[in-house]
Amino acid sequence: MKKLKGNLQIRSLLERGDIDASCIERYPWKLNEWLKGFEPCIGCRGLSFCRQKTKGYFSAVRYDGMMQKYEQACKFMRVKEASEAHMKQYTADDLPKNMRTVSLADIDITKESSEYVKALTAAMKCSENDQSIYLYGNMGTGKTYLAAGACNDHARRKERVAFIHYPSFCMKMAGMVASNEYKQELERMKYVKFLVIDDIGAENMTEWNRDSILLPLLNARYDEGLPTWFTSNCDLVSLKIHFTFTAKGAEDELKAERILERIQTMCAIQTLTGEDRRK
Repeated sequence: MKKLKGNLQIRSLLERGDIDASCIERYPWKLNEWLKGFEPCIGCRGLSFCRQKTKGYFSAVRYDGMMQKYEQACKFMRVKEASEAHMKQYTADDLPKNMRTVSLADIDITKESSEYVKALTAAMKCSENDQSIYLYGNMGTGKTYLAAGACNDHARRKERVAFIHYPSFCMKMAGMVASNEYKQELERMKYVKFLVIDDIGAENMTEWNRDSILLPLLNARYDEGLPTWFTSNCDLVSLKIHFTFTAKGAEDELKAERILERIQTMCAIQTLTGEDRRK
């Protein structure tokens, strides 16, 4: 008990009112057990250094007539949770993990090329005015980053948003055909307030995902005036070729033109050039 009374962590519990002085005499073994469990948190420098069983959480104690233990987020986890609170607004989340907190406003334009600043300016204008945009360019130029930043910014405004990686989305929808669950998922994407369709043109193109998924999705969002952002490695000419031919070699230029006409009508078209930022 003498050791407990001199311990800094126990003193902190007393100062915060989590326990009172009588607990040291009544529950010395429980407090000593709690101290051992809290030891990995002492001097911790961040979540990447966490040594607790559940990352970012530790067993806390309080006295409210009985000594009780409960899980509590550490200060580093609380900061992380606050920075990602907007993620609760995501209806679909294919967002890369390293882009969960990015924002268009946080991009330092003094470190960017004039081409990137031009694309960023166009993206910010579309985001602020609830407009659609088609961002295309080589791999790794930052298209997904801009779309992620805009999607997060809309989520921070308490809007319902969705970020779908289109090749993965097509595979997911195909897997739901037997149960017809894809129809419900499609309805959600049709009417979510802000939608990002990432990496369109990289999917395995079939008549079904072109005619039964993408075209109805675009038509609904166009009719409702809902902002839809696209990222792609394809310019519009390449994208039309992509949608003209199915994986089995079937050709339908008219339906490809319908897709392109809808995208061009909805969107500002913006290229993003530059070196691969992933290298």
